[in-house]
Amino acid sequence: MRKILLSIVSVVLVFHSDFMCSSELNITKADDITYDVLTDAGINYVSIFKEIFGNSRVRTFLEFGYDYPTKYFLDSCHKVISVGMITHGYGPEPFKKYLALYRDCSNWIPLAYLSGYIGDPSWASFKYIGSESVYKAASYQCVTHKNYALMDDFYITELNAFIGNLVRYHAIDLAFVNMIGVVLRGDVVQCLLGKVPVIVAQDTSMRYGEEKSDLYGYTRVVTPDDYEEIYISKGGGTTVWIQKNNKWNELVQVLKNYANAS
Repeated sequence: MRKILLSIVSVVLVFHSDFMCSSELNITKADDITYDVLTDAGINYVSIFKEIFGNSRVRTFLEFGYDYPTKYFLDSCHKVISVGMITHGYGPEPFKKYLALYRDCSNWIPLAYLSGYIGDPSWASFKYIGSESVYKAASYQCVTHKNYALMDDFYITELNAFIGNLVRYHAIDLAFVNMIGVVLRGDVVQCLLGKVPVIVAQDTSMRYGEEKSDLYGYTRVVTPDDYEEIYISKGGGTTVWIQKNNKWNELVQVLKNYANAS
């Protein structure tokens, strides 16, 4: 029990610096959220997206997570799909806050992914009701920082099917992995590779040996040969994976230059 309690405390402490900056903002209206407000609050990764949006047209943006920067994505893209991972351990109240805040944004699809959730899901207009496998895997990784797939990899199968259906019905240009509460970020990145041309993941410094523990499982991500991996050390570390083809060559160079200047 002591080990579990200490691990949970460590998760709260390292969840990520940008989330802590977001939590300090006192925002009650979506229109109050601007690029300057976000960067002034120290949310570092928004400047990376400014580089991306300035270089490439992103029509459909898939976000695993939600936060105040979601409004910046809504202002910059034709459509934003935000996946909120809701489990028995991490309930729906934070997601409901943003459902209310962005309720007038007609280009937003807030999708609740329910795993092991005990409660009435009728509050979610868009939802996927999964098995308990994601909840179990996230709980295990949260406590041990180890790979649950070595014991039971069904949650990977379920995540792959979920993401596969999303890309089947939506032509997704870019995916952003920044979930709060469910720490399976590395697994989600791996499931996105080969399905989405540009993938951005937040708090990836542990992948490059800058932290001892691998809370999010980023060290397990295997980059395919047809993707370029770019690490930007600013803040908690951001990694961008970009498919190698002519359409994205200029963006690769833009982000490499940005990374070298950071």
